[in-house]
Amino acid sequence: MHVTRFYTTRDGGSAFDEFDFPVSSEFTDAWGNKLRFSDTFACQEVCVYMAPEGVYQSWHNAPTRQFCVMMRGIWEVGTTDGETRRWRAGEVFMPDTVEGRGHTSRVVEGPVEMFFLPLPDDLYATIVKLIGMTK
Repeated sequence: MHVTRFYTTRDGGSAFDEFDFPVSSEFTDAWGNKLRFSDTFACQEVCVYMAPEGVYQSWHNAPTRQFCVMMRGIWEVGTTDGETRRWRAGEVFMPDTVEGRGHTSRVVEGPVEMFFLPLPDDLYATIVKLIGMTK
């Protein structure tokens, strides 16, 4: 599963990177279809987030490291290096700007609806180790 992450840089700014979340276990269902899935992980306090068109949020930090799964609308995030990225329904991103200056957010096409899935510390540590990304 392809994930875009935005994270705090060493100088306190923010930037984007990307990784593929491991979905490596495979099985064949009763109809002969080959399906893949990840290892399971605990996730507490999942919530649905909704924002109307036109919402803009100036520089702020993510409340926690989390997967955000877009369900509807178009969401845009900006980082301190001047880059912006957008996500649509079915796409996943990972806010990791829990310190530093943070990022900006805005609804490009609304309303936006997404799931927030906070990452447990052990899963985050596994992602960092498996992918070799910068904390």
